[in-house]
Amino acid sequence: MAGWTDDPELLAIFRAEVDEKLDALREGLLRLEVERSPRELLATLSRDAHTVKGSARALALDPVVRLAHRAEDLLGAIRDGRMRVRRDLVDLLLTTTEGISRAMPGAEHPVSEDDLTVLVAALDAAVAGEDPVEVPRLPDPEAEVDGAGSGRSDSAERHDTVRVPVRRVHDLLDVVGEAELDVRRVERTLARLGDSASDHDRLARSLRSRLAGHERLSVDTQEAVRDLLHVAEQVHVGLRELRERVEDAQSRISRVREGALGLAMVPVRRVVAAFPQLVREVAAATGKEVQLVLDGQDVELDTRVLDAVAEALKHLVTNAVDHGIEPPEERVAAGKPARGCVRVSARAAGSEVVIEVWDDGRGIDEDRLRAAASEAGLLPGGSTLSGAGLHALLFTSGFSTRSEVTETSGRGVGLDVVQTAVERLAGSVRVERQAGGTLFVITLPVTLGVMRCLVARVGDERYALPVANVVETLNLRDSPTHELAGAAVLVRHGVPVPLADLGGAVAAAGAREPRSAVVVRHGGGGELMAWAVDALEGEREMVVKDLGGFLGRMPALNGATIDGDGEVVLLLDVRELAPMPSTRAPARRAGSAVTGGARNGHPDRAAGEPAHRGRPRVLVVEDSVGVRELERVILESAGYDVVTAVDGEDGATRLTGPPVDLVLTDVEMPGMDGFSLTRAVRQTPGWADVPVVIMTSRGDEADKRAGLDAGANAYLLKATFDQAELVDTVRRLVGR
Repeated sequence: MAGWTDDPELLAIFRAEVDEKLDALREGLLRLEVERSPRELLATLSRDAHTVKGSARALALDPVVRLAHRAEDLLGAIRDGRMRVRRDLVDLLLTTTEGISRAMPGAEHPVSEDDLTVLVAALDAAVAGEDPVEVPRLPDPEAEVDGAGSGRSDSAERHDTVRVPVRRVHDLLDVVGEAELDVRRVERTLARLGDSASDHDRLARSLRSRLAGHERLSVDTQEAVRDLLHVAEQVHVGLRELRERVEDAQSRISRVREGALGLAMVPVRRVVAAFPQLVREVAAATGKEVQLVLDGQDVELDTRVLDAVAEALKHLVTNAVDHGIEPPEERVAAGKPARGCVRVSARAAGSEVVIEVWDDGRGIDEDRLRAAASEAGLLPGGSTLSGAGLHALLFTSGFSTRSEVTETSGRGVGLDVVQTAVERLAGSVRVERQAGGTLFVITLPVTLGVMRCLVARVGDERYALPVANVVETLNLRDSPTHELAGAAVLVRHGVPVPLADLGGAVAAAGAREPRSAVVVRHGGGGELMAWAVDALEGEREMVVKDLGGFLGRMPALNGATIDGDGEVVLLLDVRELAPMPSTRAPARRAGSAVTGGARNGHPDRAAGEPAHRGRPRVLVVEDSVGVRELERVILESAGYDVVTAVDGEDGATRLTGPPVDLVLTDVEMPGMDGFSLTRAVRQTPGWADVPVVIMTSRGDEADKRAGLDAGANAYLLKATFDQAELVDTVRRLVGR
C-alpha cells in the first residue's frame, strides 16, 4: 500500500506550506539589515524556521530538518544579542532558504544532500562565532529540455478534474452570501407588501359588499370599483408568485452555497496523514516507543481553518510524544506497556469540529511546572497554584519546562502558537490533566464563511458571538452576583466567575439594564468569564464578511454580517476584550463597577477608575497572563491600587486618562514594545514625570542602556525575580 508521501495532493499541501514560510523568511531577512529594532522581526523569523523544520520532519527530510534547526539556532543567537546582524549572516540565511526550497520533493532544480551538509557546516561555524563566515554557493540550476532538445513537450495528460485556487472558491462564497442577504431583504419587503395586500383584501371585500348593496350607483362608479377589485386581485396573485420565486431563489442559492462550501471543504486526513511519520521521527529522536491512533480522518472542514490550525496540531502531537510519553523503562517500572499511545481524533459537532490530542503518558507534572514557572518569573517561589490556573501557564509565549534545547522542544515555541492559531479562528483550546495522561481539546468552526453565532443586544447595537466560545447563557435575575476583591462575580454551579459589562467594554450607546450573561472560556487553562448583556436574541447561522484592509486588525472584531434590515452586526470575540468600568445593573447589585480581566479570569481595574483613597496607583503593562497576574497580586498585597494593560498598545491607550503613580512594563510585547511605551509616557503631558520600571527577561547591557535611555527609572530582570526587590523599587520611586 502506498504511503502518504506517495500522495501528490498531500505533498503539494506540504510544499505550499513550506514555500509560504520560505517566502516570509526571505522577505524578513531582506528587511533585517535596515530594521532599527529587529527583535520582533527576528522572533517571527525564528517561528517561520521552526514551522519549516516541523514540515520537513513530517516529510522525513532529515537533512532539511538539520538545516532548518541550525538556521533557527543562528536566528536565536542574533535575537538574543549574542551576535549582531551582519551581511554575511543574512547572506548565509538567504542561501539556506534556497537550499531548503530546492531540497523539497518536486523541486524544479533539486540540490544534493552533500550541498545541504555544507550549508549545515557553515551555519554551525556562524553560531560558533566565525566572523566573517564563508557562505557556500549552491550549484546553478540546469536548463531542462526534452529528448529532442526543444524544451518541454506540449502534450499533457488529460484529467477529469480541474485545480481551482481556494481564493476563487471563497470569493464565490462571498458573492453567494451577498445574494442571500439580498433575498432576505426581498423577503422582508414581501412581508410588508403582504400586510398591505391584506389591507387591500379587506378593502376589496368591503367594496364588494357596498357595491352589492348600492344598485343605484352610476355605471362609471361601478366600473371603477370593479377595476379596483381587479387590481387588488392581480396584486395578490403577483405577490404570491413573487413569494414562490423568492423561495425558489433561496433554495437555489442555498444549494450553490452548499456546493461552494463543499469545494472549500477538505478532510482532516490531509493534515493528520503526515502524523505517523512525524511520530516515528520524534519517537526515534527521543528514544521512545509510540503507537499513533487516528480517528475521524474523514471529518471535513474549511480548508482555511484546517490550513491555519495544521501547525498547531503538529505542535500538540510533537509535545505528546516528547513531553507526554515516558521512556520505555520508566513506563515498564510504572506498570505500563513499554509502548505509549497518542490518539488524534476528530468529530463533527453541528457547526463545529472538535479535534482531540490525547496521550497515555505521565500527565502534567504540576510540581515540575510550578518550578519551571517560578524560574521563568511567572510564579513566586513557594507558589501552590494548581489546576486550570497552573495549566494555563503552558500557553505562555516563550515558556518551556525543558532546560535543554533539542530539535523537538525547549525553545518555548509550541503551545502559545496553538492558542494563538486557534483563537484567531474564533475557536477554543483547553488542556485537561487526566489520570491516564493528558488531553488537549480544540474546538473549531467548520467554516469561516458561515458561522453559528449567538446574537446579543448591547445598548443600541447587536453583536454576534461565535457559539464555539460560549459555555453557557444565564438569566441575571436568577443568578446571584456578589462582590469579591472589589469586583463583581457571578456564582455558577457554586463557583465564582468574574462578571464584566460588555456594554462598557465596547462603549455602547443607549445602555439599558442587563438581563442576561454570556459565560465564555478563554485560555488553555479553561478559565471562565461572564459578560453582562442587555438581551439575547438567539442563535443563527451568519454569513461572515472580513472587515477589509481599510480598518486593519481591530481587537476582538473578527468580521461582520448584514441582517435582513440592512443593519451591520459585528462578530465579536469577547476573549480579546479588556473590561471597562460600568454603572450598569450587575455592578450596582455587586456594589462596585463591573470589571474583570478578560484574559486571565481575575478582576482588574481599568485606567481612569478612581483609586482607593490614599493608595498609590500602578499601571502594569504585560502581555503574559501569568506574569501580569503575579505582578498585580504582589503590588496589591503591598498596598497599591493596580491597573492592568494586556500589551504595549493597550498601555498607550491608558495615557489619555489621569496619570498613575508608576508604570511597570515588560519589553517584548506585540505591537508596541516597552521601550516605545516608555518614550510615549515621557512625551505625554501630565505623565512625563511618572516613574517607569521595566521588568524583562532581556538582561544584556545594551538592552538595559536602551531602557534607561528611553526614560526608565529602573530595570529589573525576570530571571532573577525577587518579590521584595520589586516592592522596594516601587516604594522607592513612588515614595510610599
